[in-house]
Amino acid sequence: MLVAVAVTVPTVASATPNTAIAPRIHSVQQRLSSLARENDQIVEKYNQADNAYHAKKKAAAKASAVYRAAQQRLTKAEQQLSQSAAAQYEGGTYSATGALLSSDSGSNYLDQLDTLSMLSQHNSQVVSSFAAIQEQAKLAKTKADNLYAQAQQTRTALSRQHTATKGQIAKYTKLLDSLNQQQRAMWAARQGAPISAGAASAMTANAVHASSAQARAAVQFALAQVGKPYVFGAAGPDSYDCSGLTMASWQRGGVSLPHSAADQYNYGHHVSYDQLQPGDLMFFYQPIGHVTIYIGNGMMVSAPEPGENVQVVSTDSFKNDFTGATRLVG
Repeated sequence: MLVAVAVTVPTVASATPNTAIAPRIHSVQQRLSSLARENDQIVEKYNQADNAYHAKKKAAAKASAVYRAAQQRLTKAEQQLSQSAAAQYEGGTYSATGALLSSDSGSNYLDQLDTLSMLSQHNSQVVSSFAAIQEQAKLAKTKADNLYAQAQQTRTALSRQHTATKGQIAKYTKLLDSLNQQQRAMWAARQGAPISAGAASAMTANAVHASSAQARAAVQFALAQVGKPYVFGAAGPDSYDCSGLTMASWQRGGVSLPHSAADQYNYGHHVSYDQLQPGDLMFFYQPIGHVTIYIGNGMMVSAPEPGENVQVVSTDSFKNDFTGATRLVG
């Protein structure tokens, strides 16, 4: 998520500047910029925590299944041992009484008793083995359950932090609404407004210059999402956060990515700013807190900030915060 508000909020520019309000606006703008960047990092940590949460949940479910299977095998082995022990003392060929009646010599009788003893020891060893397996499975289940619970707590805590920061952003944004229309218009002209959905659709021609057919598909998909709202933790089809958008775009291009800007940075191979081609992923801030998809002509598609929509913006607007770029294929 880019700190869009930090570059779209005026510092007060008008034909008749109000010197009394200027310091106040500057202070609010600085605070808003700080909050927005803080929110970027929280969202990034949340996405990583969410990935960990689902992985730990899957591991806990698997550990529970292994534990249940071990329980069933132990129960079955105990039943078989009990039945075998009862048979040995109640008669039949494989019992102490049966051995005595069927043996024709003392030596033969002892041999049969020895065989029975080995069978009994074998059954006991089987039960002991299954009991040990069950205990190991129980320990693994407990550990997996604990890790899952911790991942859940981390994700919940980050979600609460995001909600609190989002509320602070809304508060400071409201203070900036006091700027008049002329001031806003002059600032918009100075900074350059995001490209409209209609203009973005016309830019799909740039995708032909992508490094591969997969990159073209990713760019075309990203452009088709322009105008859809930014939503914390979303990955489509109706809303997105930054890494959710790039993940969904490249899924259309046949490449699976994690829902995390920092993790996506480790995919593909790195390219420099002046080597960018349509389809490349661009990363911003240290630690990485935002990712966009480059579409050519110095433009990128970004899911920027709560309250804003997926939009096409100039890469120059955030060049000072550029961390690196990756090319996934080609």
